[in-house]
Amino acid sequence: MSKPEVVSIMVQVLRRYDVVAVLEVQDVSEETPKRLLSALNEGLTDTYNLSLSKRVGRRSYKEQYAIYYKPSRATLVSAQQYSDPVDAFEYDPYVLVFEDSNQLRFGTVSIHTKPDNAVQEIDALVDVYEDLRLHLGANDVIILGDFNAGCNYVTNSEWANVRLRQDPRFNWLISDHVDTTVKGTACPYDRIVVSGSNLTSVVYSGSATAYYFEEELGLKDHALIEDVSDHYPVEVRLRGAVAPEVLAKVTSNVAIDVSFEATQEGLANITECGNAEVCIDTQDHVFMRWRVHNINDAKGLITVFASNNWLLVPSEAVSVLFYKLEEGVLTDSTLYGADHTPGMYTIDLLCLHSSCSLSVSAPTLVN
Repeated sequence: MSKPEVVSIMVQVLRRYDVVAVLEVQDVSEETPKRLLSALNEGLTDTYNLSLSKRVGRRSYKEQYAIYYKPSRATLVSAQQYSDPVDAFEYDPYVLVFEDSNQLRFGTVSIHTKPDNAVQEIDALVDVYEDLRLHLGANDVIILGDFNAGCNYVTNSEWANVRLRQDPRFNWLISDHVDTTVKGTACPYDRIVVSGSNLTSVVYSGSATAYYFEEELGLKDHALIEDVSDHYPVEVRLRGAVAPEVLAKVTSNVAIDVSFEATQEGLANITECGNAEVCIDTQDHVFMRWRVHNINDAKGLITVFASNNWLLVPSEAVSVLFYKLEEGVLTDSTLYGADHTPGMYTIDLLCLHSSCSLSVSAPTLVN
């Protein structure tokens, strides 16, 4: 905290997140987490709060967990240090319960395992989860932190003895092949594990990853990078909510589109305008819209239009669009909600001068 250049980078990284767990806080005075909070909030109107754990550790060396969060995005319901009745952990996990803007109540369990006891501590996180469910009433839980879950600390043969890994209730979002260490090693130490159907349903597919901040921020000074952290943050995105008064006035859509360059001859000889729900055809601007009730009707309409306007729409564009549709890009349940099929599809052709796009879109129930 005495190095402004380090604090500046930490602030840039932490401001990516609405809720973030900072591990291995070692300051005996407990002042540095508060100083970081001040730096984090400087110049912001949508500010962060801090929930700081007890100083934990079996010996004289102690650590704390510092959880920074935006109350505008997640309301803190409760916070407690796990009691660890059987002394399973070197640094007892810090357990928080939040409620987000979707009224989803979920717990977070922050953990830094002792490297030489990583297998046993990761396994014991199931007991923390069960305790959280029993006493705090949260079935939806994110377990996150430095698990030391890889390389020499947890080998492939040892995973069979880890309940957190074998129990199907838990989804490991950071894979065994993700490097989360800044130095020369390539180890997947840091992980995010989620449990609970409500929480799992709002995880953006593919969003869990390590954030390689030195690449994103263009940092070259290795000493400076290691001063910021010796591990990369791991992150995941959850779907948020839209205010009801906004939702009442708008329809959210998901679309797939292809872009192509049109010839002047193709633009000058457009047919099918009379069959479109909307048709605007000027010298520099073409816009046409159709609505159909299913994917097959959409493909049929596009096939006929492209055939009758072959000078305008290249066959390659149609092939790419159909490939995406057939692969299910507009029928993914994570886009529309489980057991829901869109009842209306919109086809748009838009050309500005010679730059054209052809798209198929459908309304989504997911905010």
